[in-house]
Amino acid sequence: AGASSLVSRARKSIPAMSFERDLLLKFFEGYDKEGRGVISRTDFYKITQRLGQEDMEIYKLLARFWKTSGAEQDTVRYKGFVTWLLSDFMTYYAQPCGEFLRVARTLNAKEADPSYASMEEFRQAHANESSVLKQLENRVLICPGCKKANAYTMKSCNKCGGTLEGVRETTNDNIFMCCIYGIAKGSSPFEYRISTRRESKEMLAFDDPLGVGLVHVCVIPTNTYCPDIRFLFRDPAKGLKLVDDLMEFGRQAVLEQYWSNEEFRKKYWCGEEPPKSLEDMVELVVLGFNYPPSMFQLHLQFIHGPLFPFHEVLARKKGHFHHGRFFPLEYMRAALALGDKVRMDVNEETKIEDIRDLIAKQGVDYDSMHMRMLQKFERFSQRFDVWRPEDFEYKVTEYNKTKKVVSLSTGEEVSRDPEKLQKSDSATMRNYGNPSCSYYSFMKKPDQVGVFPMDVSS
Repeated sequence: AGASSLVSRARKSIPAMSFERDLLLKFFEGYDKEGRGVISRTDFYKITQRLGQEDMEIYKLLARFWKTSGAEQDTVRYKGFVTWLLSDFMTYYAQPCGEFLRVARTLNAKEADPSYASMEEFRQAHANESSVLKQLENRVLICPGCKKANAYTMKSCNKCGGTLEGVRETTNDNIFMCCIYGIAKGSSPFEYRISTRRESKEMLAFDDPLGVGLVHVCVIPTNTYCPDIRFLFRDPAKGLKLVDDLMEFGRQAVLEQYWSNEEFRKKYWCGEEPPKSLEDMVELVVLGFNYPPSMFQLHLQFIHGPLFPFHEVLARKKGHFHHGRFFPLEYMRAALALGDKVRMDVNEETKIEDIRDLIAKQGVDYDSMHMRMLQKFERFSQRFDVWRPEDFEYKVTEYNKTKKVVSLSTGEEVSRDPEKLQKSDSATMRNYGNPSCSYYSFMKKPDQVGVFPMDVSS
C-alpha cells in the first residue's frame, strides 16, 4: 500500500515526497540488491515508469544530475539523485478557471467605529506611555520583491520565496495591536480593518491577510499583550491556559465559519463530516507559533489543509514551518505543562535557544514534535488532494531557479510572469475580506490590556 500511495503522489508531483524522503529511498532500494547505494540505468528507468512515464522531465533531470555529479552514465547513485531532485525542482498549478468558491464571513456583530483616526492620533494621546507605544512596532525585513514584512531572522520571503540576504532590519506597524486599540490607519495606505471570523472581549480570530491555504486563521488574545512565545515562560501555567484557550477559540471559529458551509466542505474537504472532537480537528490542522513573529503579539497559526498549490509545494521545499522558527502547538503545550521547571525571568534579550535547552533537559524534544507536525501536513495534503489540472489554466515549473509557465490546455509554454500569477492567485483564492473587513467590536484602551502574565478583565 505504501508503494502504491507513493506512486500515486509522485505522478502528481515528484517534490511532494520531500517530507517522505526515506520512503522514496526505500522505493529505489528495492532494486539495490547489494546495498551499495547504486542501481543500473535500466532499473532506474523501470522505477520512473512506475512513477509516471508521462512526466518526461524526469529523464531530462537525470541527464543533468549525471552532468553535475560526475556519475557514470550506466549507473545512478539514487540517494544523491533523490536529494538533488527534491532540492532543485518544483511544479504547481496556477490561475483557477472560472469563479473560485470562497466562504463569506457570517458575523452578527454591529460594525464598530474606530477609537483613533490614525496612528499619530494614538501616539499623541499616549505620548507619555512609552511601553504602550512600543507595543505598536514590529522588527522586520521587508522583501524587496513582493514587499511582504518578514521576521527579522528570515533568509527568504515566505510569501514569494525571494531572498532576504542583505536586507536591512526595519520596523513597521503592529497591525494586531492597532486592531485591539481601534486605530483606523497607520503608515500603510489601507485601513486597519480585519477579516474577523469570531470575536469576544478576550479574543479575536481572523483570516490571515497573507494566508497560505483555503483556511488560514490567526487567533490572538485581546486583553493581554504578549509579544512572542518566550514570554509565556514567565508563568508556564498561565501560558498553557492561554494557548489552550486560543486553540479552542480558533476551533470554534473554523467550525462556525467554514465547516458549516456545505458547498465548501464538499468541494475542498471531500464531503467529510465536521470533526466532532478537538482531537479530530487537530489531525487536520497545522497549529503553532512563529518565533520571531512577523507581528509582535502572540498569535496562534491555525492552518487547515489543503494549502494553495504554490504554498503546498513551498512548504515541501521547507519554505514554510521552518525548523527552529515554527513551534508546533504540541511542543508548546508539552513545554508549558512542565510548570515551574521551565519558569524563566524572560526579557527582550532572552534567547529562544536557552528556553529550548531548558525544555530539552526536561525530556521534551522539539525535533521529534516538529517532524510529527510535518508528517501531519503530508497526511492532510493527501487526505484533501483536491487540486486538479482541469481546474487551472497553467502549470508552473521551476528547475535550478528558472521558471516557466505551461498552458494546461495546449501543453505549450506561454509568456506569463510566474510571480504575478502567484500574486493574482492569492487574491483570488484567499477567503480574506469576503465580502469585506471590519473593526474589532471590543476595542480596548491601553489600561484595559495587561502585559502577560497579567490580564485585565473587560
